[in-house]
Amino acid sequence: MRRKEFKMRFRTKVAILIAAVLLTFAGFNLIASTAVDMVKVGKLAGNEIISNVLAKAKPANQPSFPSY
Repeated sequence: MRRKEFKMRFRTKVAILIAAVLLTFAGFNLIASTAVDMVKVGKLAGNEIISNVLAKAKPANQPSFPSY
């Protein structure tokens, strides 16, 4: 028994393509925005760790500046 071919109209194909493109862009924007937020939080945490380490460190020898 032979299968009957299903023919789709061109408008239907274009509508499916547009819907797929819009969903793809929407999903990518959601993923990208959360990734950017995670990078910002990581940078802030790293800066805080560095500032804590520098605050505990002993100061280096001060260079002698000529006094005028």
